[in-house]
Amino acid sequence: MYPNRKYPLITSRFSCFMIALLAGAILPFAFAPHHLWPLSIFSPALLLMIWQSPSQEPKLAFLSGLGFGLGMFGVGVSWVFISVHRYGNTDIPMASFITLLLVLSLAFFIATQGYCLKRFFKGNNTAFLLLGFPSSWVLFEWIRSWAFTGFPWLYLGYTELHTPLSGYGPILSVYGISLVVALNAGALVALFKGNKNAKILACFLVISTWGLGTLLTQFSFTTASPTKHTVSLVQGNIAPFDKFSQEDPIGATEKTYGRLTETHWGTELILWPESAVPLSLPYSQDYINQLQIMAEAADSTLITGIQVKNAQGEYHNSLIALGNGKGIYHKFHLLPFGDFVPFQQGLRGLINFFDIPMSSFTEGPKNQELITAGKLKLDPLICYEIAFPELVRSTLRNADAIITLSEDGWFGDSWGPHQHLEIAQMRALETGRYVLRATTSGITAIINAKGQIIGRIPQFHAMVLQGTFESMQGETPWVRIGLWPLLIVLILMFILPGRFRILS
Repeated sequence: MYPNRKYPLITSRFSCFMIALLAGAILPFAFAPHHLWPLSIFSPALLLMIWQSPSQEPKLAFLSGLGFGLGMFGVGVSWVFISVHRYGNTDIPMASFITLLLVLSLAFFIATQGYCLKRFFKGNNTAFLLLGFPSSWVLFEWIRSWAFTGFPWLYLGYTELHTPLSGYGPILSVYGISLVVALNAGALVALFKGNKNAKILACFLVISTWGLGTLLTQFSFTTASPTKHTVSLVQGNIAPFDKFSQEDPIGATEKTYGRLTETHWGTELILWPESAVPLSLPYSQDYINQLQIMAEAADSTLITGIQVKNAQGEYHNSLIALGNGKGIYHKFHLLPFGDFVPFQQGLRGLINFFDIPMSSFTEGPKNQELITAGKLKLDPLICYEIAFPELVRSTLRNADAIITLSEDGWFGDSWGPHQHLEIAQMRALETGRYVLRATTSGITAIINAKGQIIGRIPQFHAMVLQGTFESMQGETPWVRIGLWPLLIVLILMFILPGRFRILS
């Protein structure tokens, strides 16, 4: 151990772990539904102060990072326990164990970041604070987006939707905003612990990043068509299992969604949520034909979630456009244990959680056609898919708007639906497109091209949200260029200081 007289608390393994754990536990309050965005800077800054201590060798940095991750994800994704226990019909000890395994696996990314950072940056200099930490944070966020099918949740950038830093979204995506937030965290530590030159540079970076962000919020990279389009988003508030357990599932759907929709026929676009029609095609074909006739007669496009059985006997989690609309979309990026069970031959039957209804879907093909609603082209996404920035960018293809159907009832009355909505807001900001979000039990919303919610339905209310949206044309820099330029910059930020003693 190296002595640290100025910060005596960060000299023992236990105290480092506990401080990091508490620092991580407060970070989720920066996200929805609390939006205490300053914590997105202060919380990582606390972790960085621990990592910057001379006592933090790589192994200790791993341990501190693990504590931070346990606090961050233990609080931030605690809603997973509700899904596993209440809707997975799993007892409390087993549900707790499964949730802990997920939290541990996510915490491992931050722990590994700390290990790599301390191993590569031998000193505790300005480069460590302003180059190594921000770049490594975002690189590990990116790795988390695809490792083990990906879990792109609780990115730092999501906390800045209501601050000037949101201006970076259409250019650099949520990853770029995360970089700026992490850079500000590093600058905050430099102001407290750096030398004179480091403090001057830190002040410059804070002022310039916030000033440029403010300027960028004034720009619009996409333009709206002169005609506004009407939309009705239907939230049925049917519990996840209820839709599948009815003796007459089509009758139950018609009783809820049919009743809510009957006064909204004639709206240009009507959205029902994921699996709103619980009986799969082709078994629900007669009901789909009835909806087709009603939608055509009303000059409307109805888009609804439905399961589809293909010729090989495999099931897809899908949505279909009826009436004036055309197209069918099969969910491409499936959620493990939600849409499918990995290693299902060995796991099926072990516990109830591995046998939940409709968890044997097959992924849809890549490069599917856009859904049409009259002359509108819509980019379709189902539930979890909205969380992947690169997936949304790749499927956009000059669509007029984005639609996303979801079943957030699995999260119960937790932070999960609010975080999911926040993620959808970021996709609107990044792409410069309206996002129309229909969910079974909330939160259904209309999000404009700046990522702002212009209409919403509270959770657990059976209601219809009627509003208007605009067809957006053009591409944001993020949609046009993508992630690779930013990744190259991040890698250079991490590698070059170690070779050339930059900012030492």
